[in-house]
Amino acid sequence: MSNEDKKIVEYNDKFMKKILKSVLFTFYILLFTIFIVFFISDLIFHDESFSIIISFCMSIIFTIFYCTITIIDEIKKNK
Repeated sequence: MSNEDKKIVEYNDKFMKKILKSVLFTFYILLFTIFIVFFISDLIFHDESFSIIISFCMSIIFTIFYCTITIIDEIKKNK
């Protein structure tokens, strides 16, 4: 394997690790916000079905926001 091939393989390994890390963080944030928002909305509204819907919607919004901020940060790093 040539030197360039080794660099490409190394870069791909690092890239895949970054992607896996991002996916795991996104999943953890999604779960964390679902549980936190569910707990808060259940305390406020006392209706479990409504709290589940609210928590799911809010967690999706927070996750999209987190992903957007992460993408913007990576773009700034590359410039």
